Amino acid sequence: MSDQTLELTRDQQDLLLKGLRFVRSAVALDMQEYTPDVEAERRRQYDQISELETLLHAANLTEASPA
Repeated sequence: MSDQTLELTRDQQDLLLKGLRFVRSAVALDMQEYTPDVEAERRRQYDQISELETLLHAANLTEASPA
């Protein structure tokens, strides 16, 4: 990912994190016939969601840290 700064309020960050939990649930509940490719794609999506969550949590910590 590129190093871009996006300033969000705490409420906006919380809303995005809530949305990512919804997306993770949608990925988990997507009814597809199991194949190794389907499982690999699901894991890739989980990894992307986790990466975004980590970025948002890091932004919360940065925002909360005294300058």
